[in-house]
Amino acid sequence: MRKPESSIPKPLTAAFDRGPARHFHGRTRILHNFKELLERAIQAKDGTTFLVQGAPGAGKTALLSECEKYALESGWGVASIPPHALWDPGALLHGLGGGKRLRIAGGSGKVGFDAVVKVEAELDFAVNQQNRTVLEILEEGKKPLLLMLDEAQVLGMIDIPSSDRWVVTSVLNSIHNGGLGRPVILLAAGLGMTLKSFESLGVSRFSRKCFMQLGALSNEAERAVIRDWLTKDGGAKGDPNVWIDAISQETSGWPHHILSYVDPAAVDQLKADGGSMTTDGLNAVLEVGREGCKAYYRERLYGFPEEERQSLAKAFANVSLGESTTRSAIVSTLTQDIGSDKAEDLFNRAWNKGLLDERDGRYVIPIPSMQDWLVTNYTREKIKFPQEPQPIRNLNKPNPGTDLSGR
Repeated sequence: MRKPESSIPKPLTAAFDRGPARHFHGRTRILHNFKELLERAIQAKDGTTFLVQGAPGAGKTALLSECEKYALESGWGVASIPPHALWDPGALLHGLGGGKRLRIAGGSGKVGFDAVVKVEAELDFAVNQQNRTVLEILEEGKKPLLLMLDEAQVLGMIDIPSSDRWVVTSVLNSIHNGGLGRPVILLAAGLGMTLKSFESLGVSRFSRKCFMQLGALSNEAERAVIRDWLTKDGGAKGDPNVWIDAISQETSGWPHHILSYVDPAAVDQLKADGGSMTTDGLNAVLEVGREGCKAYYRERLYGFPEEERQSLAKAFANVSLGESTTRSAIVSTLTQDIGSDKAEDLFNRAWNKGLLDERDGRYVIPIPSMQDWLVTNYTREKIKFPQEPQPIRNLNKPNPGTDLSGR
């Protein structure tokens, strides 16, 4: 359990583009709904599920960190749990203990198989790890409890043992419908198919204020984040608006992209230039940021052979940037290239990977700049194809070569 010490600095993570945001702005409606839910849960002495869904790089983990901070300040116990904690009592207890040592009758130490434990930070429950079920553990305490489940889409992707599947369904429904006799909220975040994953486990309807689709930051929030990085971390001198204008034109309001340009590119450049915002320095930052975005796109497309990338690009070649199209239109285009069976598989893999996002029954490549990059590099009209085979007498002559890298 994490202690409510809001004054301590946010922890660093080994991953540069995940974890708490160093400078957090925006998401005001989502945070307002979450704070309101915490208050209502205390009053009603029950809870539910709060689901945040969005494409990779939208800032889901950073948003969860802000929600965690507010919950701790409001007196809630907070525990980050893995998916199997929903059916494995040992995994749930480990999450509730936060990986720390737990206080045991007569001393302290790691939780033993038969240990009767009491979690630090006054969670107020004592359980026998061997005999208690997940539901009994969650029902036992009195302190309001926030369970945080990141990458929640895996609930619909992993093979949950059949003997445990009914446990997961029972636990999720008990939390979702406020049936634990105490305030317990499951804060879940995941990619675009996360809602479908919950539906597959019996949770089919969310309150209007408890299901949030995470997209790009507002222009105001985006500029505020960039400004903080430039001035607070980079020590920029003078008016940073020229740099903010230039960077924001390239980032599409996407948190991951913003980091590609400011951390460490802009910060290091400004420090090297003593805080001066030069034209050459800005151009260097933009170049590094663009390469960071391209690396992100390539990472998202890892595992998709070039012919599949070409088919996906073709499906969105005539779709305006950021606009959506129907599933049938996408699959029809893919079918023309690779056949119906492979088309369905490709669509599902692209959705599972976050390349596609659902919006009101239609589908979109969630980052406009990624759609532009995909179409620019992988539409068949952009790719040079091999010439007809040459006669044998020409085999030893230099071949002009064909670039099919699509990069």
